[in-house]
Amino acid sequence: MRESLEHRRRRTPLPTPQPSWLPLFGLTLLVVTTGCGGAGGPLPSPVVVVVTATPPPPSPTAASLAAASPVPASPASATASPVAVTSPSPVVRASPTVVGRGAATLQEPVAEQHLSVGRSTSYRGLEFTVEEAHSGEIIQERRAPRGKMLVGLRMRVHNPNGQSVAFSTIALNRLLRLQLPSGTSPTAEAVPPFIRPNIPPRESISGWVYFEVDRPPPLESSAVALGSGDETQVQIPFTGPAPKLTTRTFEYLRSTPEVRGLLWSVSGGEIRLDIPGQQANPGQEFVVLKIRATNPSSAPVALRNARGASQRGTDYLRMRADNGVLLQVSAELSPLPSEFPGKAEQDTLYAWQLPHGSKNPKLVILSPDGSEHELELGPLPPP
Repeated sequence: MRESLEHRRRRTPLPTPQPSWLPLFGLTLLVVTTGCGGAGGPLPSPVVVVVTATPPPPSPTAASLAAASPVPASPASATASPVAVTSPSPVVRASPTVVGRGAATLQEPVAEQHLSVGRSTSYRGLEFTVEEAHSGEIIQERRAPRGKMLVGLRMRVHNPNGQSVAFSTIALNRLLRLQLPSGTSPTAEAVPPFIRPNIPPRESISGWVYFEVDRPPPLESSAVALGSGDETQVQIPFTGPAPKLTTRTFEYLRSTPEVRGLLWSVSGGEIRLDIPGQQANPGQEFVVLKIRATNPSSAPVALRNARGASQRGTDYLRMRADNGVLLQVSAELSPLPSEFPGKAEQDTLYAWQLPHGSKNPKLVILSPDGSEHELELGPLPPP
C-alpha cells in the first residue's frame, strides 16, 4: 500500500503557475483612465485597444509595470490629436469667408422697383423722353452680372427736324449716364438701338437703356444725364421739379438795304443749347435766326465771289458777338440758294454759337469786295 501511494504521488502532476490577467486588466484600466484624464477631451479612440494586443510579460513584476509606465504617455499625446481634429470645426464656423457666404445666402432678395417717369429734354436737336424706369436683377430678359444690379430706362428719341441726325463720331450710349444719389454716374451699356443711330427727319427710335450698378439705387432720387465733357449737359430727373426750359424765342422784323442785289430781313429766332446734331459748348448757346432773302428785281441774281465762283450762305454770312469777334456759321439748317430768279424770295435758318447771355449781336453780310453790312439783332431776351 505504501508503494502504491508513492506511485500515485509521482504520477499526479503538480499545478503549473499560470500567468495572471489581473495586471493586464489593471494596465488597460490605467491606459483608459489616462486617456480620459484630459479635461474636456473626447472619449479614447478604439486605437488604444491595439496596445493591449501586445503579449503580456511572463510575470507581472514591478519591472514590467515600470516598463509599461511610458505607455500612458502615448495615449496622453494621442489625446491631444482628437482635440486638434475637432478644434477646426468652430474655427471654420467663425471664418469670415464662410460667414460672408452664409450672410449672402440668408440675405433677402432685393425688391424690384418700377417708376413711371414721362419726362423729356432736348439734346443735339432731338427730343429724349424717359417713359419708365426699372431696377432689379433681370429687366426685359437681360440679366445683371454676378454681384451687380440693373437699372433699365425705357426711352424714346424723336427727331422733329427736317434733316437726319446721326451719332457717327461717338456712340450714343457713351453720352448717356445714370446720375445716382451717391454721386456715381455709370454709363449706359451698348445695346441697340442706342449705339450709333441715324434718325431720319420726323422719325423716332425707342427701346431699353441699361446701366449696371453695385446696389439698387432709389429711383425717385435718380436722373439721366446727356452730354460729353465738352458739351453743355442736360438732365432728366425722374421725380421732383421738371427740367427748366432753356429755349428762348424772339420775334421782330428788321431789314437791310439792298446788299448783293437782295433785300435781307430777320423775322426772329431762338436761343437754345442745341441744334440738330450739335450741343453747345459749356458756357455757350446757339442763336438760330430766321433769315429771308428777297430779289426785288425781275432779273436773276447770282451770289458769287470775286473770282466768279458760286457761294453758299456759309461763305458770306457772319455774326459779330458783343466783344466784336466775327463768328462763322455753326450750322446751315435751311440753306440759301446760290441763284435767285426775278422776284424770288427764300426763307432760311442759320445758327451761330455765342457766349451764354449775349445781348446785342449783329448779323453781318460780306460782299465780294470784302465790305461788311450789319443788321442789329439785340437786345436779345435774357436767360
